[in-house]
Amino acid sequence: MSKDLILIDGSSFIFRAFYALPNLTSPNKKPTGATYGIANMLKQMLKKYATHNWCCVFDAPGDTFRHGIYSDYKANRRETPSELIPQFADIYALIAALGIPVVIESGVEADDVIGTLALLAKSQGYNVLIATGDKDFAQIVQEQVTLVNTMTNEILDYNGVIDKFGVKPEQIIDYLSLVGDKVDNVPGVEKCGPKTAVKWLNQYLSLEEVIANANDITGVVGENLRQSISWLSTAKDLITIRTDLNVSHLIPNGISQLTLKPQDTIKLSEMYADLGFKTWLRQLETISNSASHTGASHAIPAQDAIPAHNVIPDKLKLQLVRESGIHHNLTDNRVPVLVTSKGILSEIVDKIVNTDNSDILTIVVNNCTDKEALSYLIFATQSHIYLAFESIFTQSSDLFSQGDQLNELNSEFSLLLPSLVNSSCAKVCLNYKETLTILALKGLSLSNAADDITLLHYVSNSKMSHTLDYIYHEVLGMEMPDSPDWFSQLLPQLNSNLSMADLNLIKQQLYRVKYANLVVAAIKNRLSDSELNLYQTIELPLVKVLVAIERCGIKLDVGQLRQLEVEITLRIKQLQEIIYSLANCVFNINSAKQLQDVLFNQLKLPTAGIKKNTNGFSTDEDSLKILAAQGVDVALYLIEYRGLTKLLNTYISKLPPLVDEESRLHTTFEQALVASGRLSSKEPNLQNIPIKSDWGKKIRRAFVAKDGYQLICADYSQIELRILAHFSRDENLVNAFNTNQDIHTITASEIFHKPLHEVTKDERRYAKTINFSLLYGKTVYGLAQELEIDRATAKLYIDTYFAKYPKVLACLEDVKNFARSNGYVETVAGRRIYLPNINASNKIQREAEERLALNAPMQGTSADIIKVAMVRIHDWLARNNLASKIILQVHDELILEVPNHEVELVKANLAGLMSDGFTKLSVKLAVEIKTATNWDEAH
Repeated sequence: MSKDLILIDGSSFIFRAFYALPNLTSPNKKPTGATYGIANMLKQMLKKYATHNWCCVFDAPGDTFRHGIYSDYKANRRETPSELIPQFADIYALIAALGIPVVIESGVEADDVIGTLALLAKSQGYNVLIATGDKDFAQIVQEQVTLVNTMTNEILDYNGVIDKFGVKPEQIIDYLSLVGDKVDNVPGVEKCGPKTAVKWLNQYLSLEEVIANANDITGVVGENLRQSISWLSTAKDLITIRTDLNVSHLIPNGISQLTLKPQDTIKLSEMYADLGFKTWLRQLETISNSASHTGASHAIPAQDAIPAHNVIPDKLKLQLVRESGIHHNLTDNRVPVLVTSKGILSEIVDKIVNTDNSDILTIVVNNCTDKEALSYLIFATQSHIYLAFESIFTQSSDLFSQGDQLNELNSEFSLLLPSLVNSSCAKVCLNYKETLTILALKGLSLSNAADDITLLHYVSNSKMSHTLDYIYHEVLGMEMPDSPDWFSQLLPQLNSNLSMADLNLIKQQLYRVKYANLVVAAIKNRLSDSELNLYQTIELPLVKVLVAIERCGIKLDVGQLRQLEVEITLRIKQLQEIIYSLANCVFNINSAKQLQDVLFNQLKLPTAGIKKNTNGFSTDEDSLKILAAQGVDVALYLIEYRGLTKLLNTYISKLPPLVDEESRLHTTFEQALVASGRLSSKEPNLQNIPIKSDWGKKIRRAFVAKDGYQLICADYSQIELRILAHFSRDENLVNAFNTNQDIHTITASEIFHKPLHEVTKDERRYAKTINFSLLYGKTVYGLAQELEIDRATAKLYIDTYFAKYPKVLACLEDVKNFARSNGYVETVAGRRIYLPNINASNKIQREAEERLALNAPMQGTSADIIKVAMVRIHDWLARNNLASKIILQVHDELILEVPNHEVELVKANLAGLMSDGFTKLSVKLAVEIKTATNWDEAH
């Protein structure tokens, strides 16, 4: 038996499980979500690793020696959720019943125990695998000590740490000391991010040498380093995992004592019954009955029993998925075939391309990890799986004897990808948008996309992770074996130039393709009819629109932004001097600690109403606003300074280097990220550019139409309030919108008891705030703060509002009650937004979820509406062969770039395309359309 040891970071597993799963409860209403989650993770590990030595280590309650070094250590951690506390005892007991040794040591952290056991085991000849998601453990990786993140299947050995962090494992402590550890509230050097830390450590090799050469490091970050020197030794002590603990009292017989024990089936049966884990209980009973019939012992086999079919039909697989919960042994006898001959090419063309094939074709188009490496294609029918590399014949010329034959094969192969993606058979994609993006780079599209696993999973529960690793594990409960037979058979044929990372990625993609249809069927089985319709008619068609928007991009006037950069930098410098003058000293304005000292210790500013944390009084924006309201000038300038610094660093300086050769900026839209269904923009994020401030307007002015074109901005008017009117069926609210009245003026008229024509702009602004505040679940206190009025007046406004719109209050209560009963809320189109904490005993957590419950149906319906509009507009433009294109989406707003000669035609049709496509709403939609040569003027 090999000397291997698996050490499990139990504390990180607990919190992962708790936050990944909803608030499950047992039949007697005891919380069980974390218990189920961590037990499931460990059961999967027991199936995956045939290792004799195991240990699961947990943090003990109370402070550790690190709190003695630094009283604010982990001070930013939230209190342990009340639903989790009673689960600890069950978790420890259940893990012990599974046969895994459990260790808890007070006064130190689980990290220190794991670090000590790891190096002790290594010294005794063990290979150690640490299961954790904590980056701190990278510091103890060495020969025979490796990390695995079981959620992502990421393996970090010595070279893996270097690839991930840019420094060696023995430099990780110094690296973390420089960048700090926000999770544990350990400050690093201000403004020193990972890139800077890696640069310093590659140049100077150690923290001590970085400090020794601190005077040579220029710029703000160099100054910050010099100011942090006295702190860095403390940071290093806090970050260093101890590996020298005395653990003899924990394992008096040494590492060999940490062995798996026989599972205690009696204890497991009792716990499964008590906790309501019915599937696991049935499995135990099945195994026990089988053992009793055969006279076998009660030992649990390494893998749960499953029908001994060489190939399990899909219907039986689904039955297993739905009913038994036994997923990990699902098999598929399709061995991937490497495309290396003309015969295989001909077979593919005959069976898939040249026939009227109704088969489902699962397809993956991807690049290996190295961008310079070969592209590959994986595609599968119900009977075969094929792996083909672009130019693989050139790379594998030793397979063929004749050069002419090789050229002929390459010529035929070059036609394969276009033939496949344009074939009539339906396509299943792992990630449709990624596939379309890669194909677009090759000048190709994809016809007849039937399903996308990522989007399908997102529609089934938007609150989950939607990485493919997570999806396959969550849906099937199975993980890819380390060396599956089907890959081992293929491996000798693969190109020897491929790296291990490339091979692992190909193996992973092949595994995903093998089980893709099963995943699709299992997820679809969860969906309601309305969710399935939303997926098929809104989310899937939207993908091609998003790819087109991303590829087109929006033009940026770089010269304008460069000039703006000069102006804003000058203003920031002016603000610095003003702040220094008012503070009577020069200090690092960006340092919260130094600013706190200046404001509250040196200037002795009033602290009434200002939050206090473990480090002292807060200097966040809310605190500065409180001071500014009292006439404190330095607070006003600090607010302006922070705002301008953020604009400079986030947009003005960052955007110009990102443009392409045509000065166009290309964002990326995340379709499966926001729980409500909204799209999210990243790299760069173009959805959060300020719209009201003068500087924000100047930034938007730099987004321009290309020569001979105009920008058309189409914006839904008060869409979420219209959706509220639909949900509430309040006659006054519905009538106001359907007769084109100004809802904010009407509300102001009621609240201030004035005729409509006497309502002032300020009163309308107040009413607008009230309309949207109640939509987002704001309380009397929240509204009072927002409007800067007393609570009694805020309550009067709210009462008056609900007197005018009585069904709105009833609607909001109905939404909360529905959420409490069902655990989710729905959009008009049937999108479900799950709310796992809606019944949490923690008041803060529960009330936050209730506010989300009120807003999610409105925001989600708004997202559904504009997605429908995007698809309709995109298709209309294509049908009419117009050159106009959608180039950006910002929540309720669409921006199109339109040739001058098409402007009037597009304007005449745009409002109808956006308002007539969503027929489920009882309140009519209004669209405001403006045209200009830049984004600011068009808005």
